[in-house]
Amino acid sequence: MSRSRPPRPRPERRRSSRPPSTGRPAWDFAGWLREYGDDAAAFGLALAAAITLLGMVGLSRGSLIDAWIEGLRRWLGWFAAIVPLTMLVGAVGFGRRRLGMPWSVPWLRIVAVEIGLFAAMGGLALVADYSLAESESGRGGGLIGWGVGSLAAGVLGRWSGAIALFLVALVSAVVAFRRLGPPTGTTPRRPAAAEEDWLPEPEPLAALAAQVAAEQEEAARPRGRKGGEARAEARPRAPAARSSRAARADRDRHLPPLDLLDRVEARRITSKEIQQMATVIERTLADFGVPARVVDHRTGPSVTQFAVEPGFIETSGPDGVRRQKVRVSQISSLADDLALALAAPAVRVEAPVPGQAYVGIEVPHRRPSLVSLRAVMESDAFQRIGSPLAFALGRDVAGEPVAADLVGMPHLLIAGTTGSGKSVLMTAITACLLFNNTPADLQLVLIDPKMVELVRFNGVPHLVGRVETDLNRIVVVLRWCTQEMDRRYRELEKEGARDLDAYNRKVGRRRDGRTLPRLVILIDELADLMMMAPDQTERTLVRLAQMGRATGIHLVVATQRPSTDIVTGLIKANFPARISFAVASMIDSRVILDTTGAETLLGKGDMLFLSAEAGSPTRLQGVYVSDAEIQRLVGYWQETAGPEAAEADDAAAPDEAPWEELMRRGQVDEESDEVLERAIELVRKTGQASASMLQRRLRIGYPRAARLMDELEELGVVGRSQSGGKTREVLIRDEVSEEEDEDE
Repeated sequence: MSRSRPPRPRPERRRSSRPPSTGRPAWDFAGWLREYGDDAAAFGLALAAAITLLGMVGLSRGSLIDAWIEGLRRWLGWFAAIVPLTMLVGAVGFGRRRLGMPWSVPWLRIVAVEIGLFAAMGGLALVADYSLAESESGRGGGLIGWGVGSLAAGVLGRWSGAIALFLVALVSAVVAFRRLGPPTGTTPRRPAAAEEDWLPEPEPLAALAAQVAAEQEEAARPRGRKGGEARAEARPRAPAARSSRAARADRDRHLPPLDLLDRVEARRITSKEIQQMATVIERTLADFGVPARVVDHRTGPSVTQFAVEPGFIETSGPDGVRRQKVRVSQISSLADDLALALAAPAVRVEAPVPGQAYVGIEVPHRRPSLVSLRAVMESDAFQRIGSPLAFALGRDVAGEPVAADLVGMPHLLIAGTTGSGKSVLMTAITACLLFNNTPADLQLVLIDPKMVELVRFNGVPHLVGRVETDLNRIVVVLRWCTQEMDRRYRELEKEGARDLDAYNRKVGRRRDGRTLPRLVILIDELADLMMMAPDQTERTLVRLAQMGRATGIHLVVATQRPSTDIVTGLIKANFPARISFAVASMIDSRVILDTTGAETLLGKGDMLFLSAEAGSPTRLQGVYVSDAEIQRLVGYWQETAGPEAAEADDAAAPDEAPWEELMRRGQVDEESDEVLERAIELVRKTGQASASMLQRRLRIGYPRAARLMDELEELGVVGRSQSGGKTREVLIRDEVSEEEDEDE
């Protein structure tokens, strides 16, 4: 009878030589210094400056302070006040990141300031002709000024030396204060430096991986080398970012500058925290009889993905020791136990990581970091796309910026509960489109039934009409979009072009040719439309999604209810690119992504992105854009477009939208005859006629049902409306209905 031995993973045996843990981690001074060193220096300099200023004005006395003030006046004279001011500048320099100030002073200019001060002190001593005793008493530039002046007088004479020293001071002032700090309109050399702070030093886990590799058993597995290559590729590296100057040089002068966006300081995570989490993961898996090793990690803004290599379970039997590889499902089933051990809200297990020879365990950070829109737009990942419809998504679990192209999608479906970050992403996508396109290249149709998110873009010249918020008007707006698509197809047919780009190239060669802009339709809430007019909304969206790409029409649709009655099979089939934020259940996750996982997301921008060409979703932390940034962007386009854009934001101009005439005439698209025929058939069969009945049975809005009743009256199908809320008389009825009435 075989007897199984309890598994003991090798990392545990390696750590057994360490002193036993007392339950309280040792204080890591180096980690504390990296985390709070700048803050401590800023606080110390500010405190020293305050004490010095109080001592100079006589409000703070004491033997130590008096000696300090006396020394300053003896050596610097009247220039002693420069010392506390220098301390304050140093305090601001150390605390600039905590204060959100990317400004910094170059060392060359600091040296120029010092040289200018020494020269001015020496020149003052020569002009006033102070003696050594007078200078030592604190007059002029003190002992330093007397020394510099004496040296210059010995070489050039008194007055020539004074003139030379004042010229040196003047030149130093010009060098120092000509462009102190970064000039207006430029950015620091490393635009993404602040956001790279979450990346810890990988040495501790790299050393752990090296020790594990050295202790591997002699019977090497056939894919051992392959796993090593995967670990090397998975090692975290700093996110690639272009300098803001290069990014700005590539931008058209008619486009808004990226300086309208803010830089967001990222929170950092220490290597000690990474090491502690890796230890907890290994021990927890070992406690449940699943030997595994953490061989690498990738750190992002909100989660850290640990690369876990499954181990072997050894059992003894008649044939000797048998080694069996740990199944991937055994690790996946322990997600809740890992979350409990790590004190994390949720742990996501990616088993296995696509293209890698390990299992990914994603652990959320206690303090997630924001991802600024500016940093992603300045990155290589965004610039390499080179498309006018490129937009920033966020950063992945390795901290790498991720961007996408709406042209290649060509439509995007977004789902997530309230507060998960869905509307923020919609706003960021709209902002990216406004940053990269002029009104001549892009038109926007914004639909916001919630009336709180997209309405902030009212007034931009790209907007067709206004942001529509009325559900009864939105259905007509979507029908106008289908008519615009049909019109564009006719234009393409005339020119013999297969898509919008080919059409614009042909028309652009003519002197009087007028190109067609791309049209992006953004809908912030699909559920309200599907509840009011499901058939019309579904038919319109499906038709636009199926045929809109060639004419340059793209859809971005969001919903907070990813149920099957909202995201129908036809809609989902025509939206291959999808994003899911945190959802309520696994069923909702399967509806939007065809897989589970979205129910374990953290919210606040944590998302799963499923691209059209990818087989599995990618976890990202979405970009964040503030209200102030949106206001600056909208204000820029309003100022650039002139008074016309400001007038467009006036509520007294509703007839500027191209669908207003359609609404006034009560026109609809080619489906109107079909709906009218269905209404006639329904009225003839039931023998009843009322707007509420048509609205309920045909699943249309009340305004459309009321117009149908008027059309039925004009056609002689029903009689005139009666007082008292009575139903109208049906004048044309089926024979079956008439026979039933006669029998009664």
